[in-house]
Amino acid sequence: MATAVQTVVEMVERRRADATSHPAVVITLNPEMVMMARRSPAFSAVLESASLVVPDGIGLVRALRRRGHPEAERVGGADLIGSYLPEAERHAHRIALVGGAPGVAGAARDRMVETHPGLQVVAVSDGPPGRITASEVETARPEVVLAAFGAGRQELFLDRYLGPIGAATGIGVGGSLDYLAGRVRRAPTVVRRVGLEWAWRLSVQPWRVRRQSVLPVYWWLERREAATLRAKP
Repeated sequence: MATAVQTVVEMVERRRADATSHPAVVITLNPEMVMMARRSPAFSAVLESASLVVPDGIGLVRALRRRGHPEAERVGGADLIGSYLPEAERHAHRIALVGGAPGVAGAARDRMVETHPGLQVVAVSDGPPGRITASEVETARPEVVLAAFGAGRQELFLDRYLGPIGAATGIGVGGSLDYLAGRVRRAPTVVRRVGLEWAWRLSVQPWRVRRQSVLPVYWWLERREAATLRAKP
């Protein structure tokens, strides 16, 4: 987590020092998104070109550990934002919130500023992921865009519009904006610690069952690949 937060801060500071530096897309990757990338060439291309990809899912953490990375740990989107905000406040980073259901971005801003009074949330928009929304926030000159359009759509939005917006980096935060806004309760710490937050989210948001139906396929493909790698001399 500390490394991820430091990297996000460095991305913004690099852009401040060199306005010609390329905007950086940050992806909080989970197994559902891995399976999405197998179906969507466009999303796969954004994933491959992202400046920072963190494992937001116990399935990815365990896959990394099976591949010789015992230090791997989950860097969830909500936790990443929570850890980054104090640094954003300290460095006076200009943040825009886009996406989410009507009113969610504004509610998230209010709660974020209440917790971090010096935080600069310069723009909010709950418009769709397109040129109009990008134009709305561009005038506020944000340096960081937190996008909550859902997995895939938010990353494609950031990849296409961070440059026109003029931001240094963008992070796809998905449902984390609902947590930040206080609209959805997060799983208890003990549930997150044992890697069962996905089950908690399914229990409070049953509509996720369709998205999570790909998880058994992910598990089978990942374990098959791990076994193949172990068998190589």
